[in-house]
Amino acid sequence: MATEALKKFADELKTAREVKEISLSQVSAKTKIDLKFLQAIEDANFDVLPEIYIRAFIREFAQTIDLNSKEVLQKFDIARLGKPEEKPQPQLETASKEDSVNLQGIPEAKEFDSTEVLQPSILEAGKAAKSLRLNYIIGGSILFVALIVVYFAFIRNSSPEIIQEKLDQETSTENTQRFEIDKSSQSQTSGLVDQSALVPDSLHLSVFAVARVWIKVTTDGKTVHQNIVQANTRLNYAATKNFSVSVGNAGLVQIFFNNKQIENVGKLGEIRNLFITHDNIRYFTIAPQSKNEKKSSTKN
Repeated sequence: MATEALKKFADELKTAREVKEISLSQVSAKTKIDLKFLQAIEDANFDVLPEIYIRAFIREFAQTIDLNSKEVLQKFDIARLGKPEEKPQPQLETASKEDSVNLQGIPEAKEFDSTEVLQPSILEAGKAAKSLRLNYIIGGSILFVALIVVYFAFIRNSSPEIIQEKLDQETSTENTQRFEIDKSSQSQTSGLVDQSALVPDSLHLSVFAVARVWIKVTTDGKTVHQNIVQANTRLNYAATKNFSVSVGNAGLVQIFFNNKQIENVGKLGEIRNLFITHDNIRYFTIAPQSKNEKKSSTKN
């Protein structure tokens, strides 16, 4: 059940959309997000999907109605954790107390030269300002030296590109083992194609990723893509005989064959393989890997 903070967040998002006179149907058409999920967000029903998909849908929602998606996600996190919004602390009362203390500390006026009181105060203020400037200079120098040491010790010698490439390769290899169907099944299917009807590059495929998802694409038996695809990314390919598409989460992609969208690609969480020829489309669903299978594959 949604908390009051989450309901308030959902109401604010809905109000922002209505103020800009944008309908949910328009948002759905632009983001390619199912209308029922957008309605669930405005109804504060955030348990309808896993959090990773809800966050992705909220980001797309906010961008479509011209809101700062980063700030909207921060508000969602605050509401989800039940944290109160930070409000500036009133300073009036503190200032009035300090003023009252200062006023109480001022001695009653007497008949004497004002320079006798002001001169020592000016000297003390000058000394304090000089000491404060010196502390700033010393502190700034220490901070500058520390930043240089950190830069040369960690940042300059690091190689994020190599690390990222290795991670993508490991993830790609693991996903290939988990998501691909038996190659013998594909070879048997490809044998059904009428070779006389083939025209070079007459088949066209477009794969659109709604959110971050692993995808592998093969054209005429040659792998042309095998990696994680970021949200709102479109992949376009051409082939003569066939395509093979493997998807780690079928509910996060839209596939178009020869400018026509393929229906029933799969649901959220389903691992699917599609084998596409000029006159046929075959679907294969891969069963999720069990915990025991994951352990054994890790050991191997």
